[in-house]
Amino acid sequence: MKLYSAKLALSPWKVLIFIAEKGIKNIEIINLDLANKEHKTDEYKAIAPNSRVPSLVLDDGTTILETSAICRYLECLYPEPNLFGESPMEIATIEMWYALSSHELMLPLAHGFRHTHPGMKELENQNKEFGLAQREVARKSLKYFDRVISDREFIAGERFTYADIQVASVLMYLVKLNKIELSEYENLSEYITQISRRPSFSI
Repeated sequence: MKLYSAKLALSPWKVLIFIAEKGIKNIEIINLDLANKEHKTDEYKAIAPNSRVPSLVLDDGTTILETSAICRYLECLYPEPNLFGESPMEIATIEMWYALSSHELMLPLAHGFRHTHPGMKELENQNKEFGLAQREVARKSLKYFDRVISDREFIAGERFTYADIQVASVLMYLVKLNKIELSEYENLSEYITQISRRPSFSI
């Protein structure tokens, strides 16, 4: 299998964390240079028509796109350690927190970054007013998640799961890019301190 990735890109990083947590060794990592638009080449578009990373190419040439789809597939091949849940309630809880963090935290932070950061001018039709408004939405979500994590070690239960990969990677990657100090959110800061000690987050 081959994973098309990109250094310093959030979505591929989640898959790389997932692979590290699973201890998977037989996946070749191919890093594309997004700044030089290697993801826009005809060669890569033949693999991923949406020109996005990550993409997982199987040995038979089949391609799987989208972060969660890739991780779901790998979970089936390598079921231990389990990261998507075992009981019906655990599966639902992990999915719930993944979805909540995606829509209420990641998206406004991503919009805030993409529409206000000077480095994104070449990749985004920027609307600064929209970006700043989304940044304020993100601040409200950070307050909410700060309360949620105040009485637990992990976001979706008693152990580390895919929901933690989502929440922690978003906090570690997108918060600073929006000129927000995570230290303003005491519980989230402690959560990130603990999660970032996992070897998988140092890749």
